[in-house]
Amino acid sequence: MKTEYRFAEALKEMMSEVSLDSISVTSLCKKCKVNRQTFYYHFHDIYDLLTLVFLNEEIPDVENAKTINELLRLVFKYYTKNKNFVDATLSSAGKELFEEFTNNVCYKTFLRFIANIQESKRLHINDRKAIARFYALAYSRSIVYYLSTYKTKTIDGLINCFAFEPNNVLEEAIYRLLTVRSK
Repeated sequence: MKTEYRFAEALKEMMSEVSLDSISVTSLCKKCKVNRQTFYYHFHDIYDLLTLVFLNEEIPDVENAKTINELLRLVFKYYTKNKNFVDATLSSAGKELFEEFTNNVCYKTFLRFIANIQESKRLHINDRKAIARFYALAYSRSIVYYLSTYKTKTIDGLINCFAFEPNNVLEEAIYRLLTVRSK
């Protein structure tokens, strides 16, 4: 295994036990059985390493989600499996890395959802991307807000954060855009 990924695994494991602020480069190097110079050869600091962790993280089965609720369930399942790590990230200066990770997952998923809507074929790809970007940002920010502020977290609680959204929100967005463009 490459040294960078050994560091990434070690950081994720350590963050499951202690806060990110409690982890030093020295303790990380000790866990990986390498010297500090090796760490600094690969990374500027621990946040640089945390970036690598999130660049390589995946939410299992997200590519099979067929609805927004399924997407939310998979994100929540990822959270519960990695609770301590995610909570440690959310309570650190690295919070924006988790936000970006969640936003990317939502964006790719919404773009796929939109591509599966027949009417979306009438839109330019940039319009489809704009809709996906809009909803990905809204959903990812709300997910991060829920996970970082609510004491008791449940899948129903997360889904209820979006109870005001109709099930066909993407179809409605496409329809509204097509209506505006046809005028």
